[in-house]
Amino acid sequence: MDKSLFIAMFLMAGTLALIIAFVVYQIHKMQWLKQHGRRIVAMVTSIRHETGKTSAGFTRDNYYVTATWTNPRTGRTYTFWTWIMNRVPVYEKGSLVSVLIDPSNPDRFAMDL
Repeated sequence: MDKSLFIAMFLMAGTLALIIAFVVYQIHKMQWLKQHGRRIVAMVTSIRHETGKTSAGFTRDNYYVTATWTNPRTGRTYTFWTWIMNRVPVYEKGSLVSVLIDPSNPDRFAMDL
């Protein structure tokens, strides 16, 4: 087997393994938050729209939704964000949105959009 072919196959396998590990981590994170997370209500502070292109050249709309919540016990404000692809969000600025947070670390979250 040619050395360059072996290196290319090794790099492809490594990239695929990293992608799979990332997806498994995200699934695990969501399952943990569903079981142990705390549901809070945050206010949508902005919705940003960007138009881009896919690798195949098709137009794609991306929406970035940002919301904030202030912890009533500590007074600290947290900012949550997520992006939505190819779908206009049903929320507007000032709307309330449900967010699952890790009670011990609110920087770990999942917005329910």
